[in-house]
Amino acid sequence: RALNGFATTILRTQEVSPSGEFEGTYTYIGIPLYFLLEGIAPKKPKDAAFDNPLDMVVTFTSKDGKKVHFSYGELTMTDDSRPVILAYDRKQIVPSHDDSGKTYTHNKHKSNVTGLRVVCPGDPDTARYLDNVTTITLRSPKVTFQGLPATVKGKKCSSDGITCVSKAGSAPVKFAGVPRTQAKKWIRTGHGRGFKGIAATEGYDLRALLRKNFPGCSHENYFLFIACDGYRTLMTGREIFLTEAGASMMILDKLNGQKTPNGPMLGPIKDYFVDRDVWGLSHIVMLDSI
Repeated sequence: RALNGFATTILRTQEVSPSGEFEGTYTYIGIPLYFLLEGIAPKKPKDAAFDNPLDMVVTFTSKDGKKVHFSYGELTMTDDSRPVILAYDRKQIVPSHDDSGKTYTHNKHKSNVTGLRVVCPGDPDTARYLDNVTTITLRSPKVTFQGLPATVKGKKCSSDGITCVSKAGSAPVKFAGVPRTQAKKWIRTGHGRGFKGIAATEGYDLRALLRKNFPGCSHENYFLFIACDGYRTLMTGREIFLTEAGASMMILDKLNGQKTPNGPMLGPIKDYFVDRDVWGLSHIVMLDSI
């Protein structure tokens, strides 16, 4: 009954399995996860390294125990073009010459959803689609590495370099051979403080930088970006390596032709809100699991 109070959306999907098999075309009605999570204020422990939910994992669990994971930011900071939704209605999209859908064989799902289904149209496959969702859990990832900056509110600092950290150890970031990229217009609007300006950006392609510094990394990994003052954000490998927004992400070193004032800066420039633009970036931590 509580879900009836939330605004809904309608979207269409073209679904492909993780193995590349076509699973059909559908119309869904559901609630964008942004609306649900906006009403939740996670309370972290007093000794948490960061008091903001941007480093949290959002896990959906189905009735039969299956789980899929998202970063809090990819559900709340991104734009509305292809939102992740909790769907409660599904209809087949069939060719106009087969209005009944009875003879059309390319749609795997013939019936409506039962319960609630996680639908993520921005993903290239259905690996994170999940039926019969019963639980949504927010939690901080397990980060056991020592020496990472903790939040110091009001701290004024700059980063003169980035340390890349994984279970293989830590090392200074390598920029050699990483292609540079740019965007002419990054509209920067903060979730908490509003408009911050419109900027042209220059920097290093994030996908290439991660592959250079974390050999063998993939969409199965998770990445924690931490600033010198402890500000941090978690990103899934799937959103970085597999989505259209991920293709535009960069590590900035110039805004409007000028050097970024606090050192390297994470630039998820397709986000709606700018809150994941970690300035003074000092550490990138790769997690194999969360």
